[in-house]
Amino acid sequence: MSESTTNNSAKKKEKRNSDKNPLYKSLPPSIEKLSERIGLRKVPENYIKQFLKENIPRTASYDLNEYKEYIFSNEKFKKRKKQLASKQRKTLLNASEQRKLSVFKLDPETTKFKTFIPVHELWKQYMQKMLQLREPLPEDLSGVYQKLLKADYHGCMLVVASSVCHTYIGIRGIVVLETKNVFRLITEEDKLKTIPKKGSVFCFELNGNIFKIYGDNFCFVPYERIRVKYKTRQLVDP
Repeated sequence: MSESTTNNSAKKKEKRNSDKNPLYKSLPPSIEKLSERIGLRKVPENYIKQFLKENIPRTASYDLNEYKEYIFSNEKFKKRKKQLASKQRKTLLNASEQRKLSVFKLDPETTKFKTFIPVHELWKQYMQKMLQLREPLPEDLSGVYQKLLKADYHGCMLVVASSVCHTYIGIRGIVVLETKNVFRLITEEDKLKTIPKKGSVFCFELNGNIFKIYGDNFCFVPYERIRVKYKTRQLVDP
């Protein structure tokens, strides 16, 4: 058997071993031809194994094969990700479960306007502290716009200034519930009114200043508005 045949068989065997072993892989033939010219040296097959043995913490309970599998396989990561996702789904209620449990259902018989007057007073204190308005108002109100867009409106006394549905115009009440698409108000006549945000403009008064908010820009779940990044344009009029 010639020397070239022996070298070829050795290379094939080496290639088969490298395909099976994810820790070691031979260079492409085109690179191997240039290895001597560019100064590449062949790394021993057990180099990476020895490196891992030296660097794995002594307290680790894995042997080398288990540690190698943990590093080079995504199966454990995917399994863990599915487990976390299933746990998160179990802790959240879907829409049908919320309806069955009457999470957002308000009883008209027990929901009275006078009950929410103290809530409205607390909301005014919260909004005054949040906006920190001073007289006279500053010329640049971009910071005020952003705060108004991200504020919580439960307890706010809102008035419907305009709407695509004319029957809603002029309705005034305290916000008792805000969802993604509607404000629910309790009026002074102890009536619950559901006002869609889309196509409606609302006003409220604070420290003698009238603020106008556009419902189209509020079509988010209340806690999601905090994370939304709005473009710097006039979305709210004080």
